[in-house]
Amino acid sequence: MEDILLNQLAEIARPFNKIGIKPVICGGLGVYLCFRDSSGAARGIIRATNDIDFMITKEMVLEESRRNAFDEIITGELEYVVSENDRHFRFIKTPDRHLDFLAPPIGNFEIKEHRVKLVKSKLHGRLTNEALYIDEDLRTIELTDKIEVQVPSPTNLLILKLCAFDDRDRDKEAERAQAHAFDTYIIVTLAGLKDYQEGQRFLARHGDWEVIQRVESIVRDKFSSIEQTGWQRVLEASNFFPDKNINEKRAELEKAKNRLVRWFTTP
Repeated sequence: MEDILLNQLAEIARPFNKIGIKPVICGGLGVYLCFRDSSGAARGIIRATNDIDFMITKEMVLEESRRNAFDEIITGELEYVVSENDRHFRFIKTPDRHLDFLAPPIGNFEIKEHRVKLVKSKLHGRLTNEALYIDEDLRTIELTDKIEVQVPSPTNLLILKLCAFDDRDRDKEAERAQAHAFDTYIIVTLAGLKDYQEGQRFLARHGDWEVIQRVESIVRDKFSSIEQTGWQRVLEASNFFPDKNINEKRAELEKAKNRLVRWFTTP
């Protein structure tokens, strides 16, 4: 699955690189790319994913010619077809290839039904309010043959995943909530000291942003004890260190909990 998805991503990124765009990849694949060179034990349990989440940044769509190029590349050159159920931010290509477009709030674009209309009736981005500052501290990842994509910083990945967990948990979508909680564990466990320090500078810049306040509340209410919902979802995952006993698993979660609470505790 890993090789198939990376080949799909390279196929997508190649024509975008030619017009000066490095796709920003979020979701489970973004987490994998961010930490694929890590050596921690959690590297071996990064969850599998079968779709690609492409975050459209403000810079990518400032020029109308670039916005039109998105549609020409996706539905023309790459032959993706728009999903009838999620027009026009989800695209499909057989066999079993899925591509979702997301977008932060971007001025001067119409927003309707949680979609940012970048090219009307051709390309929308699923509105992602928590991605407002996604373009800060991006990491460049080389795939193959000098094809490049970008991934969000660990702090932005945590913000995305914690908000997604909270949304799915509120909707009682247990399986999807578990996936986001699992990714939260992976990020906070594999992130290094420089990632943490970078994150603290980010949080200092945007401390009055309501999303940061929401994330702090999520951490406090759902991740500040391993008995709370967030960590319990991770503990229930079949691929969470299957060779460890329950006490060893709880010890892993305790370490992750301490890191996450410190990350999002305002001094």
